[in-house]
Amino acid sequence: MASARDELVHSLTARVMLFAASYDRDAVLAPEALEEARALMACVPDPVRDPGAVRAVADLYRFRSLARPDGSGERDGAVADALERLLPAGAADGSGGGPGDRIDGGRIDASHRRAAVLLDAAVHSGDPGVWDRAVDAAREAVGATPPRLPPLRASALLVLGQALRLRFARTGALEDLHEAVEVLRAAGAAAGEAHPHRVSLLATLALVLRERHERTGSLPDLEEALRLSREVVARRPAGDVNRGGDLANLGIALRLRHERTGDPADLDEAVRAHREAIAVTPPAHPGYGMFHTGLGNALRARFEAGGDPADLDGRLAAHERALAAAGPGGAHRPALLANLASALQTRHDLTGRAADAERAEALLREAARGTAPGGAYAAGVHHELALVLWSRLRRTGEPHVLAEALESSRTAARHPAAPPHRRLASAVAWGRLAADAGDVEQASQAYELAVGLLPALAPRQLAGEDAEHVLSRFPGPACDAAACAVAAGRPERAVELLELGRGVLLGRVVEGRDGLDPLRERDAELAGRLEELRSALGAGDAGAEAGAVPAGAEAAPLTAADRRHVLAAEWDRLLARARALPGLEHFLRPPPVRELTAQAAEGPVVVVNAGRLRCDALVLTPGGVEVVPLPALTLEDAVREAGALLTALARLSSDEGGDLAELPAHEDAVSRCLAWLWDGVAGPVLDALGFREPPAPGARWPRVWWVPTGPLAFLPLHAAGHHRDRGAGRAVLDRVVSSYAPTVRALARARAGRSAARRPVRPLVVALPRTPGARPLPGAAQEAAALAGLLPGARLLTGPEATCGRVVAELPRHTWLHFAGHGEADPVSPSRSALLVHDHADHPLTVARLAGLELHHAELAYLSACTTARTGPALADEALHLAGGLQLAGFRHVVATLWWVDDTVAARIARRTYRELGAPDPDADRAARAVHTAVRAARERYPATPSLWAGHVHVGA
Repeated sequence: MASARDELVHSLTARVMLFAASYDRDAVLAPEALEEARALMACVPDPVRDPGAVRAVADLYRFRSLARPDGSGERDGAVADALERLLPAGAADGSGGGPGDRIDGGRIDASHRRAAVLLDAAVHSGDPGVWDRAVDAAREAVGATPPRLPPLRASALLVLGQALRLRFARTGALEDLHEAVEVLRAAGAAAGEAHPHRVSLLATLALVLRERHERTGSLPDLEEALRLSREVVARRPAGDVNRGGDLANLGIALRLRHERTGDPADLDEAVRAHREAIAVTPPAHPGYGMFHTGLGNALRARFEAGGDPADLDGRLAAHERALAAAGPGGAHRPALLANLASALQTRHDLTGRAADAERAEALLREAARGTAPGGAYAAGVHHELALVLWSRLRRTGEPHVLAEALESSRTAARHPAAPPHRRLASAVAWGRLAADAGDVEQASQAYELAVGLLPALAPRQLAGEDAEHVLSRFPGPACDAAACAVAAGRPERAVELLELGRGVLLGRVVEGRDGLDPLRERDAELAGRLEELRSALGAGDAGAEAGAVPAGAEAAPLTAADRRHVLAAEWDRLLARARALPGLEHFLRPPPVRELTAQAAEGPVVVVNAGRLRCDALVLTPGGVEVVPLPALTLEDAVREAGALLTALARLSSDEGGDLAELPAHEDAVSRCLAWLWDGVAGPVLDALGFREPPAPGARWPRVWWVPTGPLAFLPLHAAGHHRDRGAGRAVLDRVVSSYAPTVRALARARAGRSAARRPVRPLVVALPRTPGARPLPGAAQEAAALAGLLPGARLLTGPEATCGRVVAELPRHTWLHFAGHGEADPVSPSRSALLVHDHADHPLTVARLAGLELHHAELAYLSACTTARTGPALADEALHLAGGLQLAGFRHVVATLWWVDDTVAARIARRTYRELGAPDPDADRAARAVHTAVRAARERYPATPSLWAGHVHVGA
C-alpha cells in the first residue's frame, strides 16, 4: 500500500504535468495544491535525504510562478529557488526525477523571464545589439521549453514572434517578418483555445500579417489580418485595457483594404473603429495619441476618396490631438509631426494658406532633427519634407530650398531599411526635382535607383493581381530614367533601363522558363530546384510539394500566402548562389545592350520613349543605338492623344448606337490622331531610317519593329499617317511592314523559338458566333467556315464545345490557333483580360491562364476579337494583354487588335491574311507581311473609316 508521502508526490507531479501539458492553471494555483505541498513537506523531516519530495514541491511553486500571466509569481519563484538550493548536486537540474518525466522548471522559468525582460528593453532601445539579444533570448526560451509542454512553448514562441517583428520594424529585414509569421502560427497551434495569451497571440499575428501586406502588397495577408483583427475585437472583453489597441488595429486593416480594393464601406467602418478606440481608452494610456493618428489617416483616405472638407478638418484635429497626447519626448513624435505636417500641406494646396505651409515645414524640420539617420521614421519624414520644400520652391524659387529638397528626397530614397515603395516614391521625387532643376546627372542617379527598385516592389511571392496593383502605383520611372540617360549622352544605358524597368511581370515569367540553361551546365541540381520553385510560384497556390516549409522551421499550418513567401525567399537565396558562380554574374538579368542590338539584324527595332524630360526614338541597329529626337512630341501630348483616340473609339463602338450623324466626326478624330502620330513620331523616325518613299513595285518591303512605351502603347504607330492624302506616301503602311514587341527581350524570345525547318501546320480554330452573355457575332461563323476551306485538317471548336478546359487541352496538340469571338480587356487588372469562351462566366480564359501554359511548338495565334492587344493605362509598360499572354505561352507570332473591331470587316481581313500566309500551306513567318497587306486592302475599301482597319497589329518575330 502506497504511503502518504508517495501519494502526495504523485499528486503534485500530476498537477505539474497537467499544467505543463494543457495550461490548466487551476491544477497548480488551486488552494488544494498548496495544502498538498505543505502536507508533503511535513512528511519530510530531512529534505537532504528525500530529494524526490523536495523536487515535487519545488516544481509546484515553479509552475505556479509560470501560471500567473500578470507577472505576480515572483514570490512563488523565490520559494522554488530556495527549495532547489536544498537539493543535492544532480537533483537540482532534474537528474533526480523519474526517467523521461523530469521537467526543468527552473530553466524554463529563467529563460522565459530573461526573454521578457530583453523584449521590454528592446521596445525602448535604438541599439541593434539589444534587438538581437532579445531575439536570441526568445530563441533560448523556445529551446528550453520541450515540445511536450505545448502551452508553455506557445508562450515562448509568442515572445519570439514579437521580438522578430520588433527587429523587422527597426531594420526592414523581411526574413524576420516571414519567420515571425511562422513562429506565431506554431504558437497558435500549440496554445489551444484555453491559453491565457490566446487573444494576444491572435492580435500579434494579425499585426505581423498586416505589416507584411504593407511591405509586400500581398492581399491574402491583409484579408487574414482583417479576419483575425475582427476575432480579437470580438474576444476582448469590454473594459480590457487592450481593447482600444485592438480596435485601432482593426481600423488600420480596414483602411488598407480600402486602399487596395476601393470599397468605401471599409473606410466608413475604419473611421468608426478608430473613434471607438479613442472612446474606450483613457488619455493617460500610452497608445492614446497613436489611436488619434489612426483616425487621422482613415479620414485622410476618406477625404482623398470623397473630397468632403469635414474629413480634412477631422484629419487635422486628430493629428493635433495625437501630437498633444504624445508629449515632447515620445518615441513616435517624428512620425506624429510628419502626419500633421502632411495634413497641413494638403490644406495649403487646397486653400493657399501660407501659414499652413510654413508650419508644415517647421514641423518636418523638427521631426528630421529628432530622427536618427537610420531610424524607423527617417525615410517618411525626409520624404514629406522634400515634398513640402518642393512646394515652397515652386512658390519662391529660392536656390537653397532646391538644395535642401534634393538632399531630403535623396536621403529618403537611399534609406536601407525603408520599404521599397517608400524608397521608390522618394527616388522618383528626387529625379523629378533634379530634372526640373536641369541637373541631368543627378536626375539619372535618382531614376536609376527607382528603376532598380521596381523588381523589389513586385517580388515573386506576390500573385499576379497583387503585383499589378503595386506596380500600377508607379507608372513611368523607366521612361523618365531613359530620357535622362539620353540627355546625359548615354543612349545605350537608356535602352538597358527600359528593359529593366518595363515588362517587370513579363520578365518574371520568362526568366525562369528560358534562362536556366547556362546554370544547368554548371549546377544541374541548383537549376532543377529553381525550375521547381518557378513552377510552384507560377501556380495559383504554391504547393507544399515544392518545399513549403524550410528545414528547421517550427511545425505550423502555413497558408497558401505563407508558402509563396517561403518559396520566394528560397528563390532569392538560390538565385544569389547562382550569380556567385564565375561567369554567371548576369544570370536572369536583362541582357546588356550589345545583345539587344543583335535583334536588329532583320530590321531596325525602334523603342519610342515618352519621358517627362524629353521624347526620343531609340533605334537599335546592328551597329548600336541611334537617337532620333522627337521635339514635337511630349508626354502630355501622348496622354492627351491616347485619351482622345480611346474616347472616339468608345463612341464608335457603343452598343447604344448614339447619333448616326456624329459617327463621321468620331472617325475624323481617329484620322486626326493618325496624322498627329505621323507628324510627331513615325514620320521623323522613318525619314531618319532612310525609308522616305514607298518601295518600288516588286521590291521587298523593309521591316520595322516598334517598341512603344507609356501611353504610346495605346496608339497605332503602324497605322500612323495622312491616309486621306492619297498617293503622297505619308503613312507607315505605305513605307514599311510593321511589327510590335512589348520589350526587346520579348522579341528575342519569340525569335529563339524558330525552327530550322518549317513545322507542320496543325490549326485549332475556335469560333463563337453566340457566346452566353455577349452579343451575337454572325461573322465568326462565316470566318470559321472560310478557314475550314483554307486550312485543311483544322480542328474546329465551336458553340458549347468551345470551353476553357477544352481549348487549353487542345492547344499543346496544335501549332496554330485562330480565335473568332469576343475579347474583353480589363483596364484595372489586365491579367484578367479574357477570350470569351462558352463557359467564360465560370472559367474565363484569361491572360494569366494563357501565360501559364508552356507550348513548345506554337507558331501563330490569330485573335479575331476585340481589344486583344490592349492593357490597362496604369500598366501600359507591362504589356499585360491577350497577345502578350499568348506570346508568353510560346506563340512566336500573334495577330491581335488594339480596339473594338467590326465583325464583318474582321472576317474579311482574316481571310485575306490567310491567303497571304500561303494557305492551304501557310507559313507563319509571313505573318507580318500578310497582316500588312490585308490591312492595306481594308484601307483601300474603307478609307474614311480608319477605326475598321487601323487596330489590327502583328506582334512578334
